[in-house]
Amino acid sequence: MESQTALNFSYCSDPKFNLNVLKKNTEEKCDICLLVEFKPVRYGEFIVKKYKSTETLRCHYFCLLSATCIPQRGQPSAGITGFLIRDIIDSFREFRDKRCVYCCHPSAAIKCCHEGCDRWFHYICGYKNACLTQFCGAHNSFCDQHLPEEYANPPETKHVACEICFEPLPWATDAKYSPVAIVKTCRDDECPPGLMHRECVQQFAFSAGYHFKCPCCFSKKYIKNAQQHGIFVPSRDASWEREPGAFKDLHKRSCTAADCSLASTKAANDVSKMVGCSVCGGQLMHKVCTQLEDPFTYLCKACKDESFIKLL
Repeated sequence: MESQTALNFSYCSDPKFNLNVLKKNTEEKCDICLLVEFKPVRYGEFIVKKYKSTETLRCHYFCLLSATCIPQRGQPSAGITGFLIRDIIDSFREFRDKRCVYCCHPSAAIKCCHEGCDRWFHYICGYKNACLTQFCGAHNSFCDQHLPEEYANPPETKHVACEICFEPLPWATDAKYSPVAIVKTCRDDECPPGLMHRECVQQFAFSAGYHFKCPCCFSKKYIKNAQQHGIFVPSRDASWEREPGAFKDLHKRSCTAADCSLASTKAANDVSKMVGCSVCGGQLMHKVCTQLEDPFTYLCKACKDESFIKLL
């Protein structure tokens, strides 16, 4: 499944980080991988950080998180989400001359964590060549030849649809098949088995933040499982809670329908005849104004536009 190029989510643009996050395609190179790519769902947001008044550091956020030689020693508001600018710049000498095992270009910042493996690669090249970075713990990365054992036996995907977008999953026999491009659900006793596109899960994680959960059993314990399978889950409120004025109508008791059918009646402000959005609880509307057979399934426009809504 192709990732979106429009940035409809943002983690690093949180004011507490004091960062500039590009929201459209750019021809600027990432100072870590030295590559020009703009696919935020795949490679993380493209960050521009000013320092020393005249200097600028640019990078893909996932290049920063996955780099083997860059420590995260600062407070969240320092440098780039805790990665100090001096540490980032000092790390360049550790990997600038390392050539990517996939594209052969220099500045490969990731070393496979498998004991005895000396393969280095760019995060972008790793993504395209079935490598894995775990976004938890030590942020270990694995080249395609040393993936965790569970990837040795790919799941059966023939005639199987993604649990999020409902589009077909790639078959293991496809020439471009990547075992890490498929993410499993919890798979515990209470969770029905399911498979998803990695990009669908990542998009859901960006949207859901703290509310991220297994799409099949809705368990929040799924976060660690997803992180171990290459999904970055931001520590922040869900995107639908960060919309301007997201809660402005919670104190109101009036129908938000554009053409309320009860506006001129005594029932205009009767809460018992209203229903809130089934996801966010806001944007009250008279049951009759929803024009739905089951008004309790009503979704406000903001929630309906979210990609995660297909999970419900």
